[in-house]
Amino acid sequence: MLPQQDSHYLQPSGYTRRNSGFIDREFQLKYTRYLLWMSGLIALVFLLPPFYYCFQNYGIFIRLADLNDPRLAHFLISERFYLVVYFGVAALAQFGFWIVFSRRMSAKIVGPAKLLRNHIRLISRGDFSLPALRIRDDDEFKDLIGSYNYFYSLLKTQYERELEDLNNLKKMTTNAGALDLIKEMTEVRAKRLGQIPLNPNDPANSLEGPATSRDSRHAS
Repeated sequence: MLPQQDSHYLQPSGYTRRNSGFIDREFQLKYTRYLLWMSGLIALVFLLPPFYYCFQNYGIFIRLADLNDPRLAHFLISERFYLVVYFGVAALAQFGFWIVFSRRMSAKIVGPAKLLRNHIRLISRGDFSLPALRIRDDDEFKDLIGSYNYFYSLLKTQYERELEDLNNLKKMTTNAGALDLIKEMTEVRAKRLGQIPLNPNDPANSLEGPATSRDSRHAS
C-alpha cells in the first residue's frame, strides 16, 4: 500500500478538497484571462459602436426635444440613463458568465490531465498497487484514460506473472545464494503490487528512485 501522505496524489486537489476553488490555479486563471480578453474584445468590436451611435442620437433628440417640449426631453434623459444601466449590467453579466464557464471548462480539461499525471508519477516509482483511473462517462478524455488503463493493466499483469514465476522458481531451487536473490526479487514485486504493506519510515521499503525527491511529487 502507499504511504498515507501519498494517497492524495491519485486525485486533483479540487476533487478531494471541496473548499478549493481551483484544481490547477495557474492553468485555470490563465484560461479564464484568455476567455475574458476575447469576450472583452468581441464586446468592444460589436457592442461599443452601436452604443456610441445610440448615445449620440439620444443627445441630438434631447436637444431638439428641449426646444419643443421639456417633458419629452426629461423622458429621453431617463431613457438614456436606463439604456446605460442596461449596457453596464449586460457587460457585467457577460463577464460573470465567462468567468464561471471558463472555470468549469478548464476544470474538465485539467482534472483528467492531473489525474493521469499523478498516476504516472506514482507508478514511475514502481508502485503497481494503484487502482485504475476512473472519470465521468461523458468526459472528453474518456478514450485517453481508457487506453492508459489498458496499458497500466498490461504492466501490472506482467508484474503478477513475474511474481508467480519467481514463487515457482523458489520451490525448485536449492542453492542458498539463489534462494536469497529470488526472495529479494519476490519481495520487491510483492511490495510494488501491494501484497506486502510498506513502512514509510523504512528507507529500504521506498519505491522511489534515487533521482526522485518527495518535494518533486507535489502537484504543481
